[in-house]
Amino acid sequence: MEMNFFDANCSIGKLTRPTPETIMTVEQLLTEMEHFNINEALVCHNQAIERAIDTGNRKILKMIKGYPQLHPAWVFPMHTSVDYTNPEKIVSEMLDLGVRSVRIEPSPYNGYLVEEWALGPLWKQFELHKVPVMLVGSDLSRYPDQPAKGFSAQNVYEICKRYPNIPFTLLRINFSATRVLLPLLKECPNLHVEVSYFTAHRGVEYLSQNIGAERILFGSGLPWGPPGPGKVSINYAEISDEERKLIAGDNLRRLMNEVS
Repeated sequence: MEMNFFDANCSIGKLTRPTPETIMTVEQLLTEMEHFNINEALVCHNQAIERAIDTGNRKILKMIKGYPQLHPAWVFPMHTSVDYTNPEKIVSEMLDLGVRSVRIEPSPYNGYLVEEWALGPLWKQFELHKVPVMLVGSDLSRYPDQPAKGFSAQNVYEICKRYPNIPFTLLRINFSATRVLLPLLKECPNLHVEVSYFTAHRGVEYLSQNIGAERILFGSGLPWGPPGPGKVSINYAEISDEERKLIAGDNLRRLMNEVS
């Protein structure tokens, strides 16, 4: 069966501290996508991830212009009131420019503070337009011996309940969090997971059986991780072909098409 993979988690662009062979250009990304038979990718700029947010968000639009298989994602800070005093304008501009997904990492300061007054009114605009929000750096995506950054399971629960019309996705879920992750997903129907880092044995099958394939997204984690593990876990999962197609890319396409 021909699969149509859509990568929900990758970035390109100049890094402050690049490692050898780091993918930083469009050409390098397209080469990797061709090698791994990935048809489309949702891409943000590394400078935006490294806190030069507005600069990176503008650069990603220029870098991928003319490449219809690459879709821009903008990065926003967790707490938005100070930076974005006119949230209606910024979201309207974002949508007009073809940006249909955003990526949010916990703040280096007060990374567990998710009260509405702290998050800011921009989140209400995301909800109004049903913009898919990718949550990075949660406790559900790290190994137990790694330092915590923010977005505890309780934080994710509170955010999902506060903004029920935002389709949230947890990036890079870790197998060690499964005992908390599964009940969280059952409580929050607007929460999805990306499985580039989910190495539980037959984990994709387990999630499909317990929460449904329509809430699972393929991702690579490029340039920090290879696409192979995520693809293998999907290709070899004992699930139906229809479920496999949903996870490979159709779920992300649906979420982005539902943006209003």
